[in-house]
Amino acid sequence: MSLQETERKIYRRDGGVPVPPPRQGPATGKGAGNPGLPRALNPHTAEEAPFAASSFGASDLEKKKEAWMAGQEEKKKRRKKIIKKISIALAAAVVAAGIVWLALYVRKSAFSESQVKVSIAGPEKVTSGESVSFSVNYQNLNRASLQDAVLYVKYSENFKPAGNLQFESEGPSVSKVNIGEIGGKKDGQVAIQGKFFGARDALVYIEARLEYKSSSFNSTFAATANTNVFISSSPLLVEVSGPQSAASGNAVSYLVSYQNTGEEAFHDLKIKADFPSGFSFSNSEPLPTEGSNIWYISALGAGEGGQVKINGTINGARDEEKTLKVSIGETGADGDFVSFGDTQSTLKVIGSPIVLTETINKQQENVFVNAGETLSFKIAYKNMGTIGLRDMVLSVEANSPILDYARIDMRDGKGEFDAAKKTIIWRASEIPAFKTLSPGAEGEISFAIPVKEKIPVQSPGDKNFSFLAVARMDSPDVPTPEGANKAIAGNSVAVKLNSKLLAGLQGFFNDADISNAGSLPLKVGQETTFTMHLKITNVSNDITDAKATMALAPGVRWKNNFLPRDASVNFNDRTNELVLNLGSLAAGTGILTNPKELIFQIGATPSPGQAGSFMPLLSETIFSAKDAFTGQPLEVKAGAKSTSLNEDLGVGEAGKVTP
Repeated sequence: MSLQETERKIYRRDGGVPVPPPRQGPATGKGAGNPGLPRALNPHTAEEAPFAASSFGASDLEKKKEAWMAGQEEKKKRRKKIIKKISIALAAAVVAAGIVWLALYVRKSAFSESQVKVSIAGPEKVTSGESVSFSVNYQNLNRASLQDAVLYVKYSENFKPAGNLQFESEGPSVSKVNIGEIGGKKDGQVAIQGKFFGARDALVYIEARLEYKSSSFNSTFAATANTNVFISSSPLLVEVSGPQSAASGNAVSYLVSYQNTGEEAFHDLKIKADFPSGFSFSNSEPLPTEGSNIWYISALGAGEGGQVKINGTINGARDEEKTLKVSIGETGADGDFVSFGDTQSTLKVIGSPIVLTETINKQQENVFVNAGETLSFKIAYKNMGTIGLRDMVLSVEANSPILDYARIDMRDGKGEFDAAKKTIIWRASEIPAFKTLSPGAEGEISFAIPVKEKIPVQSPGDKNFSFLAVARMDSPDVPTPEGANKAIAGNSVAVKLNSKLLAGLQGFFNDADISNAGSLPLKVGQETTFTMHLKITNVSNDITDAKATMALAPGVRWKNNFLPRDASVNFNDRTNELVLNLGSLAAGTGILTNPKELIFQIGATPSPGQAGSFMPLLSETIFSAKDAFTGQPLEVKAGAKSTSLNEDLGVGEAGKVTP
């Protein structure tokens, strides 16, 4: 139906709206003839009247229609604009993404981390101590340049750089050189020279690391390379000789020989021994400088060499092998030992029918002795085998400069002293029981050797005195396995000498360091001052925690006047005690160098009961310390001091108190 037909049907010419006929119910059925019920509408016949004449006129309707049409048109225009904007934005995003992708592609194609190469060229085998050179090559195969390039060269502690002026040290085993910019498609190289020091067949290394930034990226990248170097030989030779076999408990000795066969000197060298399990170190010549297994040999010139003799005892199960390893080298920056050469010696523990037990001063170990004391030796022996042993020989070696061999007490008078070897020997001719030692038979030998009162200290090396007393016993009937050393029973005891402390105290009224005042003779109730000189001596070992404590007698006052002024002095007026803290003192203080001295002033005021006698000044002086070598506490006491000052010739009887 056309729009004109719809309008004619809806509207009358007068502008009114036709009134629909009244509704009627159905002709039959419920509600028929009831005017209150609506009649059924037929959608096909009902008249359409969407607009009432009372609400709209013809002109209003036309305006509304035009407005509606205009609104629809406006909506279409707005939709078109939105669609256009979205299309433009999408196109822009696609273009931008394409530009970014293109830029990344171009950027990536200009730089790739895999296109930066580092390599090391140099010898694969070197001789220890030989001057060598390595070339570190780097390449930039990218179009983009590299910025802030730094080359780090890391090497094992066996390598000592030399003459590399372009390098800067970054630590004990790292050097670096600043390269800066590396252009695109450019390369370069850096040489590093030095020497490898190590044991024969040692494998060492050099590693290179190039750190840089690309002109295309802000990140830091790195390229690395490394090479291994084999040390084919070393000019530093070290050899060790020792027994091939020993019975458990035997004393054993090793001789370490070292030599520089090269043409250049070595410095700061050390010998290090790695002892096997069951080995107990007793002593050595020379003495160790660190612990009981490191010896400092300092510089070793071309062709020079030396020896170290190591003594101890070995314990282990029968047929067990014990290997001693000895190395020559130096201590690295991290504290680890760096070996330049090493060797080893292996012995087998074998059985022996003879059992020896040696004691010194009733001790089998940790024997510490003081100057002037006497060492009492006792050697117990027993045949634990199943056959008798003939012609037994017992020997005890005790070699030390601190022993007074002139006063050896053989006790039974049947031993023979070999002065050259510092050994006492007992044979069957002197000991009848040694003619035949039956199975299960046992016995004992004893003797004594005094320690010198005056310890021989003449140089800084005369310190840390110790020795190993080695007892050995054998017989021609002792069975020996074929190819093995003769099984000799042995035992040893290590002895260490404590340092000797000396404390001397003198007093003066007439003193050149601190002048005094008061009356001589002393008078009751009046103060007279005196200057005391305390001198401290430490003989043979370094000591720690050293201090001297002096107890002032009643009536004596501390004047707080002392020399040297920087001395660590504390006075307790409650106990009337003066303490001088000395800390650590080197061996030979007071013998090789001047003694430690404290000069201090005290004031003495006699009481009436002291009239006619000398007045006590100090009741006791105690010098104490800890021995750094033996670990033992040490102490020496000086006697009381009074005004009877024999050292001051101007005092004499004037030191007595008068009323």
